[in-house]
Amino acid sequence: MLLKRKYLLVAFVLLASLLGSTSSRAQDVDYKAYTLFVYNFMKYIEWPESALKDEFVVGVIGDSPVWGELKALAQAKKPRGKTIVLKKLQSADEAAGCHIVYIASGKSSFLKPVLDKTAGKPVLVIAEREGLARKGAALSFVTLDDDVLKFEINKNAIEQHSLKIPTVLVSLGLLVS
Repeated sequence: MLLKRKYLLVAFVLLASLLGSTSSRAQDVDYKAYTLFVYNFMKYIEWPESALKDEFVVGVIGDSPVWGELKALAQAKKPRGKTIVLKKLQSADEAAGCHIVYIASGKSSFLKPVLDKTAGKPVLVIAEREGLARKGAALSFVTLDDDVLKFEINKNAIEQHSLKIPTVLVSLGLLVS
């Protein structure tokens, strides 16, 4: 099992670096890469057993092309054998019922209210806009100078939500505090 997990993480690294290196080609490639990262976060970040039943509930706040990519992903994949259920969230109040809350870059002002509503709950908050991991999101995306897509990791935020991130995944991101 551990060996299989290492092979999967190596495949994730290779695919993520391939997608990240193509980010300057077209805008839709970025969102496919974002979606690939979100899918792998579902697979490798650990939620408490009591938090996950038969579904992975992903709430999206704001308009982002990632919505369409996530819809396609939900039809094709089942991380950990669980159905992906997508919800368009209109308010922070709805965030507590999700396993993942994805905040589109145009809705960054929702970060604090979402964090308030999900405090202490096993909810992974992912921000599309760079720098929001420093403000409390568990993860946020960043494009490096060489057009490589990476993600920032706020390990404290992850732990405060009773989630665990494997060290191999931490090594792929950029730790912030």
